[in-house]
Amino acid sequence: QQILEADLHPGSVPTAFADNSIEVIASGHTFVIGDASDKDANITDTDIIASNGVAHTIDKVLLPQAAIDFVTQLQLKNLVEIVVETDDLSALEEAVVAAGLAQTLSGDGPFTVFAPTNDAFVALLDILGDDYNSLADFDTQEELDLLTNILLYHVVPQQILEADLHPGSVPTAFASNSIEVIASGHTFVIGDASDTDANITDTDIIASNGVAHTIDKVLLPQAAIDFVASLQMDNIVELAQSVNDLSLLVEALTQADAGLVEALSGNGPFTVFAPNNHAFQELFHLLGPQYHDISDFDTPQEKELLATVLLYHVIGDSALASDDFNGHQQFKTLQGENISVDVRPNGSIRIFDKTHDRAKVNAADNEASNGIVHIIDKVLLPQEFLDAIGH
Repeated sequence: QQILEADLHPGSVPTAFADNSIEVIASGHTFVIGDASDKDANITDTDIIASNGVAHTIDKVLLPQAAIDFVTQLQLKNLVEIVVETDDLSALEEAVVAAGLAQTLSGDGPFTVFAPTNDAFVALLDILGDDYNSLADFDTQEELDLLTNILLYHVVPQQILEADLHPGSVPTAFASNSIEVIASGHTFVIGDASDTDANITDTDIIASNGVAHTIDKVLLPQAAIDFVASLQMDNIVELAQSVNDLSLLVEALTQADAGLVEALSGNGPFTVFAPNNHAFQELFHLLGPQYHDISDFDTPQEKELLATVLLYHVIGDSALASDDFNGHQQFKTLQGENISVDVRPNGSIRIFDKTHDRAKVNAADNEASNGIVHIIDKVLLPQEFLDAIGH
């Protein structure tokens, strides 16, 4: 419509940009023009008559809200840049770089990041124990994969502002793992797979590709809970040392002088069929009067045979629980020969060696940090050992 200077009066005026108006605002004896910004435009000349209307010159480009949003977006930093520039998120920055997620979290998004503070990472390292003094101690591929999954567990692949928070389960970028938004008084806390919730300490830190909320705890998915639990468990050798009825097995591992203590203290996973003390006494009886205890394996040849026997009790690259055994199965041992595992209808488990005598599992499923130990009542004997002793 044509609006001459004489027609101007305070109020909202629709524009050709649908659903966007300007404001005519009285200012002294004249008017200014208001837009979506905080700065008004002064009218510098009026009533420039044209064949198809009228023009008034102004000293400012009028900006609709869409333009304000665009300019604001250009000025915003992405989530990674915000983390880098925030002193209390320096540990999170280190973790993101170590896990190789900087490029991902600099992408288009939108993302919501629940960002643990430095103190939250310090608390996590305390939980992990003496082997973890900084994030640099996540140096194996397994540890880096875990760190990546922990960080993805803090990322929601949509933008959730504080006003959008409501109780319920929220899927995260760590596939098949959700966090819980839990009402707590007039605010919310964030629940993970642990028993301790995270408090939200700051909200709506707007980025060009999403929003961040700082929290006072590193959120832990179940995979991380399991990892922490494994760190607190004894390894296979430590487990054997803690069981009185396996004292001769522990002595044999050392006597064999073949690095078996170090090997079975390693990462694994291993499945170990551990002969009890009575089983070793039966072995001494089989070997004759010159064998009364483990120390009688004292020559290089005898120590080598002892190592052969011990390795015949270990299945490598797997931690097999009793539920993993069914029917009649054969498994290759670290010694190289097979053992046979037979599950009886009543659920009892029997192990057969090259003597074809059976060993019974007396105590199954003793979990260690690097595998599973099943205590048995017989020393298993490979053919290599039987040939050496003339049986």
